[in-house]
Amino acid sequence: MTTEFSDDQFNQAYPDGIENHWWILARNRIIANIVKKIAGAGAVVLDVGCGRGIVVKYLRDKGIECTGVELARAHPVISVRNHVRVGIDAWDLSLTERVRYDTILLLDVIEHIPDPAAFLKHLSDGFPNLSHLIITVPARQELWSNYDECYGHCRRYSLESLKCISIALGVDCICAGYFFHIAYPVGWAAAHLAKKRQTKLHAPHGIGKWLHKLISRVMIFDYYILPGRVPGMSALACFSLTPRCFELVV
Repeated sequence: MTTEFSDDQFNQAYPDGIENHWWILARNRIIANIVKKIAGAGAVVLDVGCGRGIVVKYLRDKGIECTGVELARAHPVISVRNHVRVGIDAWDLSLTERVRYDTILLLDVIEHIPDPAAFLKHLSDGFPNLSHLIITVPARQELWSNYDECYGHCRRYSLESLKCISIALGVDCICAGYFFHIAYPVGWAAAHLAKKRQTKLHAPHGIGKWLHKLISRVMIFDYYILPGRVPGMSALACFSLTPRCFELVV
């Protein structure tokens, strides 16, 4: 099983400056909020399938100890190149290092995996002190398009399918919810009317950066205001590998 992107896929998905895209800006803030709320500010986090380390940089800037591993030969963001290792599987880290991590991020990773439960079981078995898995995925199968085919997705997820994975793993799903709700109609129109989505992401420049920053704030507002059960373009789930006595609603 592999989540490795080809060079062409990386060039399309992670051009220089993509960290200023509204999707990245909004998701980064959502992830930081979830990590602090679920795992705590003192969490030691490993971002598996971290790409160029954009999330690693954001979390470290927010005071969260985070490092990343990427199976493909990506080119890490310069400021975190000492905290991102490429061309390596998470299991290939030394046991001494693996015992440090209590939280693993899998951000838009498992949609590339035919059997996500088996993948997550294999991954979690390698981290003795792991207490949380935080996962984001493309959501809603009715939004399936050429974009999913271009990036090698096996499926788009519902909240129910994410919870089924937690059951298969034998762990608690302590929260699950959709986000980017406002973008859902756009995704639906692209899938059903236009029949085609733009597959190459473009980094904003000049005044475009301000526009993307504004859109990201709208998406963050959307995330906090609308219930997690309202369909969105993406979904998030948090699995607890230790006993819990509460459920957090996203």
